Amino acid sequence: MDIALCPPVTNDASTSATLRLFPVRELGVVQYENEQPGEAKVAVVIPLYNYETMIAECLDSVAAQDLPQLSVIVIDDASTDAGGEKAASILQRCDGRFVSARVVRHRRNQGLSMARNSGMTWTREPYLFMLDADNRIRRSCLTKLLEAIEISEAAFVYPQLRMFGEVDAIGIADVWDPARLRDGNYIDAMALLRRDALLAAGGYATLANDYGWEDYDLWLRFAELGYRGLFVPEILAEYRVHKSSMLRVKTNNYTKILMAELVMRHPSMFLDKIR
Repeated sequence: MDIALCPPVTNDASTSATLRLFPVRELGVVQYENEQPGEAKVAVVIPLYNYETMIAECLDSVAAQDLPQLSVIVIDDASTDAGGEKAASILQRCDGRFVSARVVRHRRNQGLSMARNSGMTWTREPYLFMLDADNRIRRSCLTKLLEAIEISEAAFVYPQLRMFGEVDAIGIADVWDPARLRDGNYIDAMALLRRDALLAAGGYATLANDYGWEDYDLWLRFAELGYRGLFVPEILAEYRVHKSSMLRVKTNNYTKILMAELVMRHPSMFLDKIR
């Protein structure tokens, strides 16, 4: 099915207006920024909350990408540790590597969905890669995903994952199949998205209890809009499994509540569950 994308967004004000009724930029203040000559197609958006010990590994994996023109933004979601300062120090050390590099600190904690939306408003690139601060990507990740999305009509592309840390395993990503989403999410948030498709879908939604699954909710909205995802069957990203991850601390404890909310949000996708 062809993708009906909205017109490209050309200014920050319209980006904020599309996402919310208030200016999203006002949620945070710039802690660090550096602009270089050039034009990047991809911006990496990294929400950060209390991952001071992991942000260096994450950012180092971004800096090591073989994609020459690249931008990055870290949204420090009011961390209580020094993660934001550490991120700024790392980006300063990488001076000249990125077309645009920023650290923006939220005035108060907004949650993962709004951190990603903030990252959208502080960037201008046509493609956005979502990367949580405890994860990392392999050297050719963004180059291969960019090639895939540019030669396809997909709204987003996503790779296979390797799980590391407390678990050593391969992820469960597979080919795009909206019907399969009824049985659960099999696509991680680490994906390259078209900015205009993400804006047309309204950005990331904040679920009632902020327990996670904002990426699952987005894939369901994409399916409802007739958008298509594309699976790149290669291990290009690495998901860290650890005891303080959001998946273990929140999400896994509230799966029934989260599923009930998604069924109410997307009844057309779950007809078999509500009959």
